[in-house]
Amino acid sequence: MRLVDLNPQFVFAGGDGVTNADHTPAARREGVGVMFDCPCPSCTSRRAEDVDHNSNLRHYIPFENPLDGGAALESGHPKWRRVGDTFDSLQLQPSILSDTAKGGCGWHGYIGHTIPGEVTTC
Repeated sequence: MRLVDLNPQFVFAGGDGVTNADHTPAARREGVGVMFDCPCPSCTSRRAEDVDHNSNLRHYIPFENPLDGGAALESGHPKWRRVGDTFDSLQLQPSILSDTAKGGCGWHGYIGHTIPGEVTTC
């Protein structure tokens, strides 16, 4: 399966109307991560019935090295090392685990493990 088939979006942060913790304006950041539809069968079938477009059926993967060349966002969450700057060329390391103990669906897979832009399940 290709990432482009999972409605991917590069995620931005900050910008107009967004402030930092000290109430100063937060500069707009581009490509701080990627969001895409979960490819697991359970999420795929639930998404077909989900008129509200539940975000739990998508994955957000923050980048260690954002597309805009800035530092990774400080979030306390793990970050993935990115190679490539398009959905077709994207490769992420390490694998992605949507941990059921943390409310995830249990999907475990890769983006671009052997072929850039390809999504594979472990």
